[in-house]
Amino acid sequence: MRFSENRRLAGAVLAVCVLGSIFGMGGAAIARDRNRALDVFQNGTEKQQTQRFCMDAYLDRSVECAQVMAYEAQLLLGDDNADAAKLLELTDGFEDADIAEKYARYQQMQTCSDLLYNAIYGSQHANAKRANFKQAYDDFWGSDKLIRKDPYRSMAASFNDEMKGFPASAAAKLWGVEELETFGG
Repeated sequence: MRFSENRRLAGAVLAVCVLGSIFGMGGAAIARDRNRALDVFQNGTEKQQTQRFCMDAYLDRSVECAQVMAYEAQLLLGDDNADAAKLLELTDGFEDADIAEKYARYQQMQTCSDLLYNAIYGSQHANAKRANFKQAYDDFWGSDKLIRKDPYRSMAASFNDEMKGFPASAAAKLWGVEELETFGG
């Protein structure tokens, strides 16, 4: 029997081949695109550099600055300061969190850092005593500028947009590929 003799069978075989390639190979391509974006998050686009210029490195720097701010705030405002304690709590285990958790914690760190800034500059301490806190605060917000410009954010947003269309959304569900956190991008 030949396919030209049985058009229904030929149509069914063609449909199976097309759907198999879309969902089979398409799912692998989606997973590769997601992994490419995650690589940019962790390693940046310039891998030849001796220093990491990437979202993950900027977040690590933010955590370091947040810890300094919290310790300085405890020195100036007392060990029992709730905002300083909260800031230290948010930095604890940050490196082990997934991207969505890092983003949620990072947003909370921003709020705590501003609350501490207002409390410290509302206190009667001399500028010399506030210098370390101020430097850490400025560095924290300097890292925020780098985070906002990092190419990962646009890559993640583009990936998420691609996942909304057909057949990508169906292939992603079959392969268990999830959207990426865009850090507000």
